[in-house]
Amino acid sequence: MPSKLRRYDEAGHIHFWTISCYRRLAFLWHDDLKRVVIDGFKLLQRDFNVCMIAYVIMPDHIHFIIYPHAPGSDEPIPISILLHRFKRFVGLEGKKRLRNIWRSRGQLWSVPLNQWATGGFGKQQIFQTRGYDFNIKRFETLLEKIDYCHKNPITRGLVNDAADWRWSSFRFYERADRSVIAMDWDGQWPVVW
Repeated sequence: MPSKLRRYDEAGHIHFWTISCYRRLAFLWHDDLKRVVIDGFKLLQRDFNVCMIAYVIMPDHIHFIIYPHAPGSDEPIPISILLHRFKRFVGLEGKKRLRNIWRSRGQLWSVPLNQWATGGFGKQQIFQTRGYDFNIKRFETLLEKIDYCHKNPITRGLVNDAADWRWSSFRFYERADRSVIAMDWDGQWPVVW
């Protein structure tokens, strides 16, 4: 990641985040870890009252689209605060889940993850320090990024149909499936929140 990466907290902008796992390890392959990420999203909804628009959880990264404003506020909540809170929560809770899996099985689900668990990489973090944050200012760009999220599991060969990947917002929008997490966006442009 670029060392001079900047985030722009602009009123009315939507943000598209990409958060990669440390060394692109597949921490999020296991459903328990995906549930921790969902809990992290819910934490942002509950504690900051932001508008969740779309997401996908992949084995080694996350894409997340968020309108970082409290309802009725013209001022955005700084992305640095939201990212810090999310990554800290998922990191701490994720490590707890990984330790439980390690205790019950004596290993994780891949040789590189076992190496990570036994200290082979030095750092024992779940996410890369930096992520990618892209400001969305146009409706067409928003639709493109949502489509990108929903097609990511197909592109990576995990499923043949986006509806078969439980860990994205596709099923919420296409089937009104709220079983994993509900999105907040009602489809209006500009976003009214």
